[in-house]
Amino acid sequence: MQSVISLFTTYLPYFVLVLTLLVFIHEFGHYWVARRFGIHAEVFSIGFGPELFGWTDRRGTRWKVSAIPLGGYVKFLGDSDETSATPSDTPLSPDQRRGAFFAQPLYARAAVVLGGPVANLLFAFLLLTVVFFVAGEPYSPTTVAVQADGPAAKAGLRTGDEIVRLADRRVDRYEDIQESQFLYWAKPMAVEYRRGGQRLSGEIVPLFCERTDRYNNTLRYGELGMDQLVRPVVGGFAANSPAEAAGLKVGDLLLEIGGKPVSHFSRIPELVGSHAGQPVVVKYERDGKRLEATVVPVADKTVDCAGKEKVIGRLGIRPAGVTEFRSHGVLGAMGAGVRAVWGMTTMFYTSMAQILTATRPVDELGGPIRIAKAAGEASHAGWLGILNLVIALSVVLGVFNLLPVPMLDGGHLAMYLYEAVRGKPLGLKAQEVGLKVGFALVIGMALIATFNDIRLLLR
Repeated sequence: MQSVISLFTTYLPYFVLVLTLLVFIHEFGHYWVARRFGIHAEVFSIGFGPELFGWTDRRGTRWKVSAIPLGGYVKFLGDSDETSATPSDTPLSPDQRRGAFFAQPLYARAAVVLGGPVANLLFAFLLLTVVFFVAGEPYSPTTVAVQADGPAAKAGLRTGDEIVRLADRRVDRYEDIQESQFLYWAKPMAVEYRRGGQRLSGEIVPLFCERTDRYNNTLRYGELGMDQLVRPVVGGFAANSPAEAAGLKVGDLLLEIGGKPVSHFSRIPELVGSHAGQPVVVKYERDGKRLEATVVPVADKTVDCAGKEKVIGRLGIRPAGVTEFRSHGVLGAMGAGVRAVWGMTTMFYTSMAQILTATRPVDELGGPIRIAKAAGEASHAGWLGILNLVIALSVVLGVFNLLPVPMLDGGHLAMYLYEAVRGKPLGLKAQEVGLKVGFALVIGMALIATFNDIRLLLR
C-alpha cells in the first residue's frame, strides 16, 4: 500500500514532468524538420485523448495538451490519423498537396520521421556536453582490488592491476567495467590488463548475481570478484554506525583490523564479515597520529550470489569519493558527449537483443509505472539525479523509436527503405498488415511492461 501511495504522491509528478519534456522534444523534432520542407502540421499534441487546453497559431496548427500523458503526436496535413502511417481519403487541392506529408519526396518523409529520434539524441548530447564542459567528465580509475578466490583471482588477476579491455570492449573508466557486468552475466569475458610494465590477458567467468536494492528493484549482473581500488579512508558513516560510535571520524585512514593490515577499502568486509557482534581492534591514522579503537561490528543479513542468506558484520562506514573529473574544452566535451550517448545506445540495443533471444528475462521490460518510480527515486538525488534520468530516458526514447517495428519511427523508415530499393511504395494491403502486426507487438510489449510494473509496485 505504501508503494501505491508513493507512486501518486512522490513519483507521479516527476514522471509527468520528465515525460512531458521528452515527448515535446521528440515531437518538436518531427515538427521542425517538417516545417523546413513546407509541410503543414494540423495538430501538435502532448498526450492522447480529449484535449485539456490548447491554442491555434497563425499557421493554423492546433497546439494542445491532452488528457492521457503517455506520449504525443504531430498530425500533418493529409494524414489519415496521428500515426502518419497512411494518407487520408479526403481529396486535397494542388496547394494543399504541396503542404501534405504524403505528397513529399521520399527523402523529405524520411527526414521528418528521423527528426523525432534525432531530436532526443541531440538533446541528451547537448545536456551531456554542457555538464562535461562546466563540471567535467566523471572518471574513475580502472585499477582494481581483487577478491580472494573470486572469478578475477581465478583468472590470474591481482590487486593493483589496471584493466585495459573487458569483453572485447575498451575500458577507459571503471564505469565501463560496471556496464560489462550488467550486459554479460555468465558469459566468459576476455580481459586485458596492465601489471607494472607488462600487458597481460586472460578470461574471467562471471558469477551470476541477482539482488534487490533499497528501492525494491531487482539488479542482475555478473560478479567479477573485483572492486575499484580505493584507499581505506573513512568518507562517511551509515546510520547507527558502530565505527562512528567508537570515535572514528571522516578522513581517518584505516591501518589494521583485528591485527591484519587494511590495504584497500574492499578488504574491510573480508576482515569484519565474520565478527558480527564481536569486538575488534581497529588501528587508524588521524592527522599523522596512530590511534586505535575497539569496534563491535553490527550484524547485517545479506544474500550471496547463490541466494543463500547469511549474517555478516559491518562497521557502517563509506569510502571517500574516488571519482575524478576530467576537464574539457568545448570540443572535448562534445566528444565525451558523443561517447556517452553511443555507450547508452549500444547498451540499449544489446539488452533488447538479449531479451529477444531469451538470454535476459522479459521482466526487465518496464512501462510508465517503472519510469515514474525511477523519476521519484532520481528526485532523492536532487537535480543532478533528475538530470541524469532525463538524459538516459531521452536516449532510450530516441533509440527505442528507431526499432524497425511498424507504428514506430523505425517501422516507417523500414518501409521507406523498401520504397527506395523497389522504386515504389509498399502496397496498401501490406502496409495494413504491417500496422496490425506492429500494433500487436507494441501492445504486447506494453502489456508485459505494465504487468512487470504492477508486480514491482506490489512487492
